[in-house]
Amino acid sequence: MPENPKNKIESDFHRRRKAFVILKSGVLTAEDGFAGSHFDLLRQSGFDEEQARLLIAEMPRGYSLDGNVYVYQGADFSCLSDENRKKTEKYVSFFRKNQWLSSTGKIYDGMKSGEIGSVWAPIKEFKISF
Repeated sequence: MPENPKNKIESDFHRRRKAFVILKSGVLTAEDGFAGSHFDLLRQSGFDEEQARLLIAEMPRGYSLDGNVYVYQGADFSCLSDENRKKTEKYVSFFRKNQWLSSTGKIYDGMKSGEIGSVWAPIKEFKISF
């Protein structure tokens, strides 16, 4: 059976980006070309369904694409809480070291959901407070 066009567009987008979830113990990253969602990434990494949903609700997650990093939390892709913003700030050098964030790239906080497979509009730029 052929793949649904919406699913193909979504999986193509997922393959292009580098997904991650910031956990208490570090950053869980998807392999290059991973076509799944963050939920899929968490499930494949050994978390059960309930744990995966809880991590999506509570922890910062996001992706890198074209030298920019996009971070958010919750099923609605909300801006980070103060606590999650502080957690994410600790990984800016990690993003740069792994070439997820280019020298001219930006980090965006929160996303406005849009068309499946497109880069959704960020809500605001993530200001780093060092």
